[in-house]
Amino acid sequence: MSPRSLLPLLILLAACAPALPEVRPAASPSWTAPPTPSATATDIPDPGSPSWFDRAVLYEVYVRSFADANADGVGDLAGLEARLDYLEDLGVEVLWLMPIYPSPSVHGYDVMDLTAVHPEYGSLADLQSLVAAVHAKGMRILMDFVPSHISDEHPFFKDALENPASPYSDWFVWTNDAHTTYAGFAGSRDMPRLNHYNPEVVEFLLDAARFWLDLDGDGDFGDGIDGFRVDNATFPPTEFFLALRRAVKQANPDALLLGEAWLPDPADLARYFPGQFDALFDFSAYQVLAGDPSFHADGLLAGRAHPALLTQLFKEEARLFPRGAQPVRFLNNHDTDRTAAEVGADPLRERLGAAWLAALPGPVMLYYGEEIGMAGTKGGPPDYDSYRRAPMDWYAAEQGVGQTTWFVPADRSNHADDGISVEEQSGDPRSLLAFYRAVLRVRRQHPAFQGTEWAIVRLETSGAGPWALVRRGNDQAVTAVFNFASEARAVIVAAGDLPGLSLVDLLSNRRFEASAGEGLTLELPPASVFYLAASHAN
Repeated sequence: MSPRSLLPLLILLAACAPALPEVRPAASPSWTAPPTPSATATDIPDPGSPSWFDRAVLYEVYVRSFADANADGVGDLAGLEARLDYLEDLGVEVLWLMPIYPSPSVHGYDVMDLTAVHPEYGSLADLQSLVAAVHAKGMRILMDFVPSHISDEHPFFKDALENPASPYSDWFVWTNDAHTTYAGFAGSRDMPRLNHYNPEVVEFLLDAARFWLDLDGDGDFGDGIDGFRVDNATFPPTEFFLALRRAVKQANPDALLLGEAWLPDPADLARYFPGQFDALFDFSAYQVLAGDPSFHADGLLAGRAHPALLTQLFKEEARLFPRGAQPVRFLNNHDTDRTAAEVGADPLRERLGAAWLAALPGPVMLYYGEEIGMAGTKGGPPDYDSYRRAPMDWYAAEQGVGQTTWFVPADRSNHADDGISVEEQSGDPRSLLAFYRAVLRVRRQHPAFQGTEWAIVRLETSGAGPWALVRRGNDQAVTAVFNFASEARAVIVAAGDLPGLSLVDLLSNRRFEASAGEGLTLELPPASVFYLAASHAN
C-alpha cells in the first residue's frame, strides 16, 4: 500500500523501527524505545521458503474491479471464481487478492475486521469455494495481510479513542495522554497505527493469520489460503515478523510470507529475509525498469536508462540475498502508474516488458489488466489511486456478464472500443494478450526456465541498449537477448553463451546459425527480444 512518494518516510521508519518484545508503556509524546535486543531463535526448525513459489507466476487481483457475479457493478469472489479458466489459460499459477476485509474505503487497507469478508465481495463460504476451485486447478492463493494499522472504524479503536481507561488503550500509538491524537499510516487519521510492543496486539494479529490458513476451523490448514502478501513491512518491528513467521510456519510449513518493503536499495531489502519473509517484492528492479516515479518514459523499459544498471543490481542481490530468498520481479502494481503509461502505450515496449519478466529466474508478478495493456495513472482527489485500479476491461463495449462498473469517470484511461479488452484481443494472434500467453507458455514448458542456473551474458554491441541472460535446466539452455534501445543494435553473442550453433527463436521460430569461433551476430530491432534455444529443443 506504500505510495512511491512516501519512500523517504518509509526508509526512515524502516531504519529507525526498533525490534522489541517488551510491552510499550502508556504512550506519550516523550516516550523513547529501549535498546534493540538480539533476535531470538524460533522454537522449531524453520522450513524455509516453499518450493512451489520458486518460479511461480503471481497475478495481483483487485477484487472490486475484476469480475462481478451479481450485476451490482462491484467485483466479487464469485466473479473471480468464474474467471479462473481465463487466468489458467494466461499462465497464472498463484493469485494475490488485495484486501477483501470489511472496510469503509474502496481500497480496503483500513480494515474493520481481520477475520471477515466484505459483504460487497461475498461471504466466507464464497471464499472457501474460491480457494477450493483454485486448488482444484493446481493453483495457489494469497491474501493481503495488513498488520501495521487498522481502520479508525474498528470497534477496538473506537473504544480506546479519548478513553485512556479502555482495555484497548495500549493497542495504539498515541501522541498525547488524553488519547485524542495518534500516529497513523502516512499521517492518515483513517488508519491508526497498532502498537506491536503489546503482546495482546501481536496475538490478535497472529490469530487472524491462523484463521485464514484454516478457513473451516477443522485444524486442517491445507484447505485454507496458501500464504500472505504482508502490507507495509517497514513499520512493525522485527520481533513481530519473527513471531508472525513462527506462527504461520507452525500452522502450515508450506505457507508463503511475501513482504512489501518498499525500499530501492537491495541492502535494505536483504535484512527482511532472515527469519522474516520467504519472498520480497524487488522494488530495486522495478525502479530500474520504471525510472523516477514522478515522471513517465524515463526508465530502462522506456529505453531511457542503461542496462548496466540491471547487471549491477542483480550482482548486488546475488551477494546480499541469502540462499533460498525469493525476490519477486514485476512491472507495475496497484500503487504505481501502469506499464502502458510508463512506456507511452508503445506495444513493442509492453511486449518487451512481458518477455523480460517471463525470462527471469524466480517468481514474477503480473498486475491484473497488464496483459491487455490497460492504462492508468494516479488521479486527483478524491479518487487518486482508483484510476490505477479501474475495472478490468472484459468487453469492447465495456458491458457484459461479469463486467464491473463501480468506477467509470469520464477522464478514465480505458474506454469502449479502444482495442484494450479481453474480447478484442482474445482472437488476435498479434495482440498483447496473445503475446503474454505465449511468453508465459514458453516459461512454463521449457526446462531451461524451470532450472535455477542462470547468468548474465556479456555482449559485444554497437551501442547501449542490449542485455542478455542465459537460463539452464534439465539439459536445456535458452539465451534471452533484449534490446531496450530505441534504435537498432548489432550484437555478437559468444558461442559459449549459446545453447548450440543451430538455433531457433522460441517466440518467432526464426532460425539462426552460429559459428564455433565467432559466435552469433544478431541484428536487434528497437525494443526487441529473442529467446534462443538449440533448434532441436523447439
